[in-house]
Amino acid sequence: MKPLDLAARGLTCAAAIFLVAMMGLNVVDVALRSIFNAPIFGTYEIIELMLAAVAFLAIPETFLRGEHVSIELIDQIVPKRVAEIMQVIGMGATVLFFGLLVYYMIPPAIDYIEFNEVSFDLHMPMIWRGSLVLIGITASLIAVGAIFWRDFSRLFDRRSRR
Repeated sequence: MKPLDLAARGLTCAAAIFLVAMMGLNVVDVALRSIFNAPIFGTYEIIELMLAAVAFLAIPETFLRGEHVSIELIDQIVPKRVAEIMQVIGMGATVLFFGLLVYYMIPPAIDYIEFNEVSFDLHMPMIWRGSLVLIGITASLIAVGAIFWRDFSRLFDRRSRR
């Protein structure tokens, strides 16, 4: 999964850049507001755009590293094989969830383009934010799909049963 890991790392780096820019913009906005009573126009909308990037672009790497939230209530008391099967079932449900997210995010993205929806203050095209969310969710779907396939394949690999 090396190319997938590299792509996910790139998205995480982009999310980190957006996070730093978001913090910098907030600091400058608060300083300008406090000192000169002149806030940056449209800060809320810019922060909203960056927040979408921060929230969704880092998800794929989180899954690939196995750092997503998982609850292991009975993994310690069931046989290892049962725990592996439960993990595959859980990852399958995650694939289904992200698949539905992608499926239901496409129509609003198309609407953003067709109706040329823009933000209120800056008249920034809404598709920019929608695209960041859709990219993050689609990349997450690919990542969890790869993890599901890997784990599913291991269930039937004779060498892993030893």
